[in-house]
Amino acid sequence: MPEVGKLKTTYRDGKIEIIGNRAGLKDLGEICLALSGLTDEEAKTPANHYHIADFMNNAELGSVETLITLNLNL
Repeated sequence: MPEVGKLKTTYRDGKIEIIGNRAGLKDLGEICLALSGLTDEEAKTPANHYHIADFMNNAELGSVETLITLNLNL
């Protein structure tokens, strides 16, 4: 049975920490890879970001909501 991806995001002492099991960190990498592969036009749409949050059921309970965004102007 495949491992279920789990992530937890925290903020403490001015630091953001993303904690994950192997599958969760792989999922995070795939999210980043997918966002980086968007076209310039797609990057101007709501497809340019991804939410990680416990209420989205993709993070452990108590996680700080995290937004990963493609910004072509950086």
